[in-house]
Amino acid sequence: MSSHSLPNLTAHIVPLSVGNTFEVARQEWDLVGIEISEEWDNCPCGQDIKEHCYIRNRLNGNSTYVGNVCINKFIKIDTGSLFDGLKRIAQDDTANANHDLIEHAWRMGYLFDEKEYNFLMQTARKRNLSQRQIEWKRKINRRILSHTIVQRRTKR
Repeated sequence: MSSHSLPNLTAHIVPLSVGNTFEVARQEWDLVGIEISEEWDNCPCGQDIKEHCYIRNRLNGNSTYVGNVCINKFIKIDTGSLFDGLKRIAQDDTANANHDLIEHAWRMGYLFDEKEYNFLMQTARKRNLSQRQIEWKRKINRRILSHTIVQRRTKR
């Protein structure tokens, strides 16, 4: 695997930004989606990645993706344990999403209402759910997974 290169990332992000320095440009971007793929791809920094963070520039509408490390370390958008939660429900659609994934799903509009948000937050650490609760959790988790891609990707 190659290493993370801030100069490579800068060369990718700055031309897509309004700001003309990386320090200014990195503040223009918002996380708009995540993806876990089965095959390796490359982050603009040069690192081999499977965890993609899709970002959109809120000033000019440009979009791109970077790896999970670059989004946290260089662009400074905290994904916390978002990918861990996504992997958990991808392996078992009755599993509990963690708080970072629940918050992401809420911000992105993957949850229909506060009732679903509150249900996921209240049951995030519970192990013994009724069959009805398990089925509701499965339905919500499948919706999160349908919006948050976990698949084999084709090269761009």
